[in-house]
Amino acid sequence: MKDEILESLVPLFEDAKTKNLWFYCSYQGLWFSPEELKQYQEEGRFMWGAVNWQIRSPLDRLSELEKQKKNIEEQITTFKKRME
Repeated sequence: MKDEILESLVPLFEDAKTKNLWFYCSYQGLWFSPEELKQYQEEGRFMWGAVNWQIRSPLDRLSELEKQKKNIEEQITTFKKRME
């Protein structure tokens, strides 16, 4: 089973490395570089078939984090004003 899973991921790893993309699991909201995922899988973790992964630009995640940061900053500003 483990070998079948790893084999199903080979094309994704090749694509990810060639195009500088990362692995994304929408079910868990997890992001891993190809190197990170390989390391975890060597430890027996995140052994999920290709159907569970998308390869996406890590810039997508960075953009999401920037939006979250902006939202938090706005919440802090609003809350501070309420404290005045």
